[in-house]
Amino acid sequence: MSVRETVGQMFMISIGGTEPDYYVNKMIRERNIGGVILFGYNMKSEAQTRDLIGALQGLSMQTEPAIPLFIAVDHEGGEISHAPWVPRQPAAARVGARGNPAEARAIAEEMGTELLGAGVNTDLAPVVDTGFGAAIGVRSFGENPQLVAEMGAAAVEGFEDAGVVCAAKHFPNHGAATSDSHVSLPVVNHDLATLRSHDLPPFEAAIEAGAPMVMVGHLVYPALDPRRPASLSPEAIGMLRGELGFDGVIITDDLAMAGASGDGPPARAAVEAVKAGA
Repeated sequence: MSVRETVGQMFMISIGGTEPDYYVNKMIRERNIGGVILFGYNMKSEAQTRDLIGALQGLSMQTEPAIPLFIAVDHEGGEISHAPWVPRQPAAARVGARGNPAEARAIAEEMGTELLGAGVNTDLAPVVDTGFGAAIGVRSFGENPQLVAEMGAAAVEGFEDAGVVCAAKHFPNHGAATSDSHVSLPVVNHDLATLRSHDLPPFEAAIEAGAPMVMVGHLVYPALDPRRPASLSPEAIGMLRGELGFDGVIITDDLAMAGASGDGPPARAAVEAVKAGA
C-alpha cells in the first residue's frame, strides 16, 4: 500500500443513514478507510443491516487495494445495545455483581454470534473500567479491579469464541473519572502506584486473554501526561505498548467527543486547568 492508503486504514468513520451515502462512498473509494462504525439509527433490522454491510464491504473489495472493512458497533449489554436484533443482555454491573466469569463469557459469545450473523465483525466492548464514575455507571463490572479483570478477560474470550473482534476500553480507566468525556475533559489524579494497582489490572488481564484491540479514552492522567488526554498522549500509548506489552490495534474513543476536540466550556476549562498545572 502507498502511504496515503496506509493512513486511510487508520480511520473508522460513521455514516448518516441506513444506506451507503456519498460521503462513505467517497471515503472508501478515495481515502481507503479502515472501518465504519454503525449506531442505532443505522440499524433498523438484521436484514437491513446485513444489506448495508454487504454494500459497504462490496464497495471496499472493489476498490484497490481491496481490504475488508472493520464494521463496528457499541454493543455492551444493558442500555448500550445498539443492534436491535440482538437479544437484550444485562448491564455489566449486574453480571459483575453475580461474580461468575462464565456468565460474562457466555453473554459476550452470544452477542458476538448475533452481531456476526449480520456482518458486524467488531464490537467495541467490553468495558473494563474499574468503578462506576461519570459516563460509565452500570457499564462497569464493578469497583474491584481484580473482579473487573476476571470478568473482562472472560468477555474477551467470549467474543473470540464468536469470531468477533473486540476492544477493551477505556484505557487507562474511565471508571475513576468524575466528568463525562463526551462533554468535558476528565482529569484523574491517580499517582503511578494507584494507576498500576487499581486502573491497569483489567487491561492487563484483557491483553493476556487475547484482546485484539484496546480503546484509549479521552481523559488526562497527570501522572502519565499532564497536558494531553491519554488518547493523544505518546506517554500513555507508550505505557500500553511497553509496560503492558500490547501489540494489537490501538483505537481511540470518538474524536468528535469534547474530551478530544476541546469543544464546549467544560472541556475548555479542563484544558486550561491542566495546562496551568491544576
